[in-house]
Amino acid sequence: MAEILEKYQLIKKLGNQKNRKFGEVYLAQNRVNLKFCVVKTCVKTPDNSLVQTQLIKEAEFSFKHSNLPETLNFIEEEEKITLVKSYLKGETLEDFWKKIHPRKKVASLLSILRKIVPILEYLHENKFVHCDLKPTNIIIEQDGEEINVSIIDFGMALNLAKENKRSTIFSLGYAAPELVLNHLDLVDHRTDQFTLGILIWKLFANKLPLTHPNPSVFTNLQLTHPLPNHVDLPKGWYEILKKMCNKESFRTAPNLLSQEEVSTVLKNGIANRYSSLAECLFDFEKLPQKKNGGIINRILFGNRN
Repeated sequence: MAEILEKYQLIKKLGNQKNRKFGEVYLAQNRVNLKFCVVKTCVKTPDNSLVQTQLIKEAEFSFKHSNLPETLNFIEEEEKITLVKSYLKGETLEDFWKKIHPRKKVASLLSILRKIVPILEYLHENKFVHCDLKPTNIIIEQDGEEINVSIIDFGMALNLAKENKRSTIFSLGYAAPELVLNHLDLVDHRTDQFTLGILIWKLFANKLPLTHPNPSVFTNLQLTHPLPNHVDLPKGWYEILKKMCNKESFRTAPNLLSQEEVSTVLKNGIANRYSSLAECLFDFEKLPQKKNGGIINRILFGNRN
C-alpha cells in the first residue's frame, strides 16, 4: 500500500462501505498528472478467498475505451491486494434512476440503452462477457440533455478467448441459468442480454423478480420459473424482456440430471433469446413511448405481483 500512496493521494471513500466485503474503495488522484482514479484494497483472510480471486480477475480486464475502466496499477502483497482503476465520472444507475420523474422513465431508459448497447457490443466483439450487469455497475453522467454511460466492475467477467474454469460465482437474482449452473462453455453475449433484461425489470418493479428469503429456493426459482410480468412494466416491454431472459424448464432438479441433459436444456434457453442486443433495442424503440400507467392499473386491478 505504501507504494500506491507514494503515487496516488486518497481523497475519500466511495460507495457504501458498511457491507463491503473486499475492503475499502477510494477516490484517489495521481500525484503527477492529477488524474482521478479508483483504489480498491482487500486484506487477505481465509474467509474471503473468493473476493480476492475476483479482485485479481478484475485487474486482468483493462480497456482503452472511454466508457470502460482501465487497470492503472495492481500490487499483490503477502497480506493485501491493491488495485487501481481509472475513474469513470458519474453516479450509479441505481441512484440516477431514483431522481427521474415517473413520466420520463421510459424515455430516459431508452436513452441509456442506446448508450449501453454499443459498449456491450464492443465487449462482445472482443470476446468479453461482463456477467454482472446491475444498476450499481452502470455509471451515468448527465450534462443537460446529454447522457454518458459507462460500465464498471469486471470481477465476474469472462474472456471467451481463453479457457475459463472457476468456482461457481454469480449475482443472485440477476444471473442467467448458464452462470448459475457454472456451464461457462455456454456463456456468450446472450448471457449479458439475460442480465440486462433482469436489470430493466428491476428498475421498473423496484425489486428483483422471483425473490425468496431462502437463497437455495431463490436460486431454484431463477432456474425453473419464467420471468413474471409486473404491473409497473411499461406497455409492451414484458414480451421483449421475457425473450431477453428466456430459459427452458428442467423436468426435475438439474443436479439429478446428466450433464448432457442439463447442457441441452440450457442451450435451448439461450437459443431462444434475441440474437443480438441491437435487436432488443430495435423492439424497444418500436413501442409507444408514453407513461406506464402503473398507478391507474393498481387502482383498477390491484397490485398483482
